[in-house]
Amino acid sequence: MKKFLSAVMTVMLTGLIGMFVVLFLYHDRLGLQWNDPLTGYLQSALASVLPQGSDVSAGQAEPEPASGDKNTVSVLRDAAPVSKHYPVFHQTAGLDSLTDSGSRALYQELLKSVHAIAKEADKDGYYPTDGASVKGQELSEKQIRTAVLALRGDNPQIFWLASQYSYTYRSGNTTVRLFSYLPPEKCSELVKKMNAAVASVIGAVPAGLSELDREIYLFQAIAKMCTYDNAAVTDSKRWAAHEATGVLVDGTAVCEGYSEAMQLLASYCGLDCRTVSGSGNGEPHMWNIIKIDGEWYHLDSTWGDSDLVNYNYFNVTDSIIRADHSISGNILLAEGENVKNGDGSSVDYNLPLPACTSMKANYFRAKGIAVSGFNSKNNNKASAALAAAAKTKSPTVEFYIDEKLNYENTVAQMVGAPRYQLSSYVEQANRTLKAGSRINEDKIQYVQAEKCRGLTVILEYD
Repeated sequence: MKKFLSAVMTVMLTGLIGMFVVLFLYHDRLGLQWNDPLTGYLQSALASVLPQGSDVSAGQAEPEPASGDKNTVSVLRDAAPVSKHYPVFHQTAGLDSLTDSGSRALYQELLKSVHAIAKEADKDGYYPTDGASVKGQELSEKQIRTAVLALRGDNPQIFWLASQYSYTYRSGNTTVRLFSYLPPEKCSELVKKMNAAVASVIGAVPAGLSELDREIYLFQAIAKMCTYDNAAVTDSKRWAAHEATGVLVDGTAVCEGYSEAMQLLASYCGLDCRTVSGSGNGEPHMWNIIKIDGEWYHLDSTWGDSDLVNYNYFNVTDSIIRADHSISGNILLAEGENVKNGDGSSVDYNLPLPACTSMKANYFRAKGIAVSGFNSKNNNKASAALAAAAKTKSPTVEFYIDEKLNYENTVAQMVGAPRYQLSSYVEQANRTLKAGSRINEDKIQYVQAEKCRGLTVILEYD
């Protein structure tokens, strides 16, 4: 009888252990999380009988806990109020460029997991987000990097993510974890502030503007609200300057902040705008490409925001931008797993970018005072345009030199020769203006933009 009972107990115990193992391995398919009472008990029980770290391949960090960590808190997901006049453009270019199911699945999981952030910082001072798992696939470093790049490129509103990430493999699955600069409650506070700033800008955009005029409005708004943060170039603690919040909340940013703020605001005005990574004059740099009336253009709002707003890099072609900008390569074309430098740092990449070949919406061409010659008809038009600018105390006026004219000779005739043509424009304009709004002819300055056939004239007033 004792042998019989012993055999029964052995069978029952074996069955229970088997059930525990099944639940342990397939808890995700059964909709169980580690913070459920049952799975929490199983985790403790199995920890004493299963070898630690089994089936874990070395990634960039220690083995990761499963998603749904009870120590994480959700970040506020609210978006800013939409415009009454323009539709929201939902950016999916990054996701659309992902060519394999594993990268696409990871992108979708990351989009959910980044909104759950740990309450406590790790040893490096970052706050881990929930892990994002892809079942049945061990994704390569290149696949993971590409999915993270796509996620960040599509979502400038997710401003809290540091550049670090970790990944692990377990039982043929891949888990990727991103990291936040801030704890969840501070993220939610900053989300509210940024949404309020977005609503303020978007709410002031006039109704009925063309796509180009919406872009101009946002470009000028960013220049007005933000100054370049030189200290953030070398101070890693000033991370917000590299995000849209730098522009919209703090009023100081570097090129990433300018570019991501432009992308975010443009989306609320119905414009397809993306970021481009590369270099400018040999230094790491970021700017935008934007689609206006079906054509793509490069837009560098950082370089447009100097002491005075300038339009030298407002809607230009690939060939013009490449004169002093270098565009980083397409990560999808990188050979093998070559996504890191020799020192272990990440290589800078873009996802596929559309060609920018049009100059139709270039600022000088579309909005500048056209100079096609110096006959009386053209001169009267130029003088009238100067007078209109003076009435609003505009700090600059822009001219577009017609392609039929020699650019250098025309500029010399306008501003360089004795009794230059611009002086005649100013005299004629001043005759129509009241005291206090007349242009000071002696203090006129100018900046050339030869590749765009543009000329910016800087004005001061009596």
